[in-house]
Amino acid sequence: MDFDLDAYLRRLGLDTVPVTPAGLAALQRAQLTALPFESLDPFLGITPDLRLDRISEKVLARRRGGYCFELNALLGAAMAALGFPVRRVLGRVRKGRPEPGPRTHLAILTEAGGRPWLADAGFGGPAPLVPLALDDEGEQAAPNGRYRLTHDPTTGETVVEQLTPRGWFQLYGFDGAHVTDADIDAANHVCATWPGLPFARHLMAGGYRGDLRIGLFDRAATVERPGGSEKRELRDRAEFAALLRDRLGIAAPEAALDQAWARLAGAKAAQKV
Repeated sequence: MDFDLDAYLRRLGLDTVPVTPAGLAALQRAQLTALPFESLDPFLGITPDLRLDRISEKVLARRRGGYCFELNALLGAAMAALGFPVRRVLGRVRKGRPEPGPRTHLAILTEAGGRPWLADAGFGGPAPLVPLALDDEGEQAAPNGRYRLTHDPTTGETVVEQLTPRGWFQLYGFDGAHVTDADIDAANHVCATWPGLPFARHLMAGGYRGDLRIGLFDRAATVERPGGSEKRELRDRAEFAALLRDRLGIAAPEAALDQAWARLAGAKAAQKV
């Protein structure tokens, strides 16, 4: 289907996007601010439909969120429509683990201003708000922190790292292997159904509001701001719904909220037995 670029840009609050590094940075930051990350569908036993029209209907029209395969599909479609080259890569999430996971994170390689860039608006964690320059081996400043790209000689991957108070923390790695639609469909199925990954077992959501990043892992809500963070446990369905809808802008149906909260509350009760 044809991608409705105008509807996408309206959702992001953008008028035009120049095919420049500054335009690319504005696009990624606007999407990360407007379109939240959320894994409600896999948590409820639903494998996300990756047809672009279905993603657009879910995220743009119904004002839901999505995870990397959905959010970066939208970003890639918009970039292509605007004139940016788009090359998809599948990364392995690390998040500090000694061994990387399977190839289940979708990101995008592109070029702007004569330089190569990594664009990503679908990582459900503290990834940079703006693209990273692939030809820069030093620290790169983003509005939400400092990042760098390193090389892992064991896997041959380029690794995205974030500077934390405890040092450099690995987020995910990727290589230049060609990625097909079938690869992405298979990775989506694994993410949504395999118990070895968190999406079918835990509810995750996150998004940016100004200089705040709001996150949810099951019942644990986190607000990160410059200089510190706060964490609390959601006590009831009303707080749960308010966080998703009012703070993150996820317009989930009432039935889905009921089902998700019942599962979260049941897991909490089981821990007390």
